[in-house]
Amino acid sequence: MIPLTRATGLLGISQAAAATRDAIDVVLRLRSVQTGASTLALRSAEHGARASALLETSSESLAEDDPVLAGALRATHAAAELAALWPTAPLQVLARLHLLAAADVAKPDDLGRPRDATSARRLQSMVSEIGRSSGPGSSVPSLVVAAIVHAEVASAFEPLGGVVGRAAERAVLASTGVDRTGVIVPEQGHLNEAEGYVTDRARLLTGTDVAVATWVERCCRAYTAGAEVTAQMVGSARSS
Repeated sequence: MIPLTRATGLLGISQAAAATRDAIDVVLRLRSVQTGASTLALRSAEHGARASALLETSSESLAEDDPVLAGALRATHAAAELAALWPTAPLQVLARLHLLAAADVAKPDDLGRPRDATSARRLQSMVSEIGRSSGPGSSVPSLVVAAIVHAEVASAFEPLGGVVGRAAERAVLASTGVDRTGVIVPEQGHLNEAEGYVTDRARLLTGTDVAVATWVERCCRAYTAGAEVTAQMVGSARSS
């Protein structure tokens, strides 16, 4: 697991995270977002799940009965509810997300379990590092935690690890207070930069400074774009 304080200390990361948080907060403070949060959260989950499924399949469109889309919808919707459990039982959250995402495509014995012992150990290391280095009073931005959780989890589960990673990212953003109501759509931000997404995500696991900075900056751009999608949803609702 990449030390979170080291990731935060890399050139440009703190600044990128701060600018992204500001961009998200601007959208979240909109009166129409605050008053329509429950409806927006549902729309965000639907939109995000479709974007997540498209990323996972590298497709331009999906049938409504596609099993990847069905799993993405279940996992993305559940992320908001599971966010409350994340601080105390993150591994339980991840197991549940994988069960929901892969229920239609994985063998029953594989559901909710990391792909192998190495992945299980890496997840445990991730959880320990989050406990040591993040939370109240920490200098580690929640956006950095969310970005690294996304990549680590995507690698640890199979099949549909990417769907699980993106749902876990949502849970982290909600549980840490970045987006408590789950109205932004980070999955669309990732889909907007689909080229290089999988490669950069995999390189994060090497732990090199360049790989970590590249991935975290990519995720920050996705979170900013996800907030812009929310603003667009509000705008379209006003004009209709």
